[in-house]
Amino acid sequence: MKIQEITTGAEYQPQKKHKRKKKKRILSFFKFVFFFLLIAAILVCLGLSPLFSVKRIEVYGNKHYNSSEVIDASGLIIGNNWFKSNSVNLKGIVTFRSIDAEKLLLQRCPYLKSAVVRINFMGVVGIEVTERDPVALVPYMGSNLVIDSESFVLTLSSNAADEKFPVIKGLECDSYTLGQALSVHDPKYLEAFGKVMEVIATADANAGERGKEFSIKDAISYIDISDLDNINLYLDSRIAVNLGNYKEISEYRINFLREIFYFQLKEEDKGLLDFTSGEYPSFIPD
Repeated sequence: MKIQEITTGAEYQPQKKHKRKKKKRILSFFKFVFFFLLIAAILVCLGLSPLFSVKRIEVYGNKHYNSSEVIDASGLIIGNNWFKSNSVNLKGIVTFRSIDAEKLLLQRCPYLKSAVVRINFMGVVGIEVTERDPVALVPYMGSNLVIDSESFVLTLSSNAADEKFPVIKGLECDSYTLGQALSVHDPKYLEAFGKVMEVIATADANAGERGKEFSIKDAISYIDISDLDNINLYLDSRIAVNLGNYKEISEYRINFLREIFYFQLKEEDKGLLDFTSGEYPSFIPD
């Protein structure tokens, strides 16, 4: 005969506690969802309220572009609601930034290196930009591409005022896109250009007032990088300088060049200053 098992009170208690814990977890979950939705609803209402309408737009860091040009390029309009004007972006929502406006600025303004667009609780939008500095010209189909030290194309120019920048010879390019790095046949030539400009800029900066008054960068008429083992600078359109292989160019060599060009050569001197002829550079007059 089969004997039916009888559940004792001691066995029943753990089951009851388990059910109570399960109900508490479910209740806690629904409470969390409720409060989350409540907070989200409050934030949405605040976001769509006049509190976040654009009342004023201020621009910082601009030199090439005036403030009106930057504001127009951002796509922001005074009076519009901040959140309605932007697509849903978690990073933008959390930081009160307009990722859309930042992207538009970089697309529409080639001189801009970076842009941060942020609103405060007073409805004031701050646009903080960092601009690229033009440093050289690259001949292109009868005109010149104005580029920065990272080889980003800033504009196509036939303006005589841009002739103050040195011309880069030896870069072969078929096409370009404003705001993008120059596309060339061999990236090594861009690397060489970047290295030369970086070392010259650093040497001028580290020389302090002497570097400002007797700047090598400002004296360059053009740079020839067609031979990577013999990088040539032309200073004041009268002194050719062979700096040697681009990987061997150093601040010491640029500072040595500064001393010779400004303090040892005369203003009427013309010729070749060769840094590859030995331990010390040699000057071969025309």
